Amino acid sequence: MATVPAYHANSPEYPPSHREVYHDKDTCPDGKRIKPQHRDSGTGGKKHCLECYKVS
Repeated sequence: MATVPAYHANSPEYPPSHREVYHDKDTCPDGKRIKPQHRDSGTGGKKHCLECYKVS
């Protein structure tokens, strides 16, 4: 597990549970599902993903 720069989903094709959080771990299964073209850098003012938080 490595920390990566924070990112969040920017596309409505993802469920709200994925759009309302940011990710910062390379092992996060939810974060891995977000296509690179649908990622915005930073936290976007969103809360930390629970999966990413677990491995903090």
